[in-house]
Amino acid sequence: TDDRTVLRQQEQEQHAEQITSMPRLSLCAVAFIIAAMSSPAKSLATGGEASGSAAASPNDSNTDGQVPLLPASDPSLDIPTIKLGETIRFEEMGPIILNTDGSARRIANWDTLTQHEKDTTWRRISQRNEKRRLILLQQQQEAEAAAAAADAGDAKGEDTNGQDL
Repeated sequence: TDDRTVLRQQEQEQHAEQITSMPRLSLCAVAFIIAAMSSPAKSLATGGEASGSAAASPNDSNTDGQVPLLPASDPSLDIPTIKLGETIRFEEMGPIILNTDGSARRIANWDTLTQHEKDTTWRRISQRNEKRRLILLQQQQEAEAAAAAADAGDAKGEDTNGQDL
């Protein structure tokens, strides 16, 4: 039982490391940041110029009872739109590299590579990621099978060494 508990704790720690190592930023947050950076500060409630240099805060009183609106985006920017169920690709940021431990990262100097280097990198990383993905899936299946076998052994009244209790 102790080996099974240790195995589960290790799996949980690995899963937590994978989750925390992956950068996460929702598309909505990205769109809001782009819109905020591309348009002048305006009052969220009225659409007019804000007093001073800051926009109205969420705690400001709204006299007309309307829901505050986001500032309009700059029409000169080419901001992609996405509908429910569609996907969007960030190819200009480069490929995502799948590490052997299952974590992911990007190439730091992607914007400085030549087009030939980018094409070669895409091809090599795609092949390597597929091999690593298959290995990780196999490891996951083996760990699940081992956990199922350990659970089956506990259900029969055996300890982790296979001896009757």
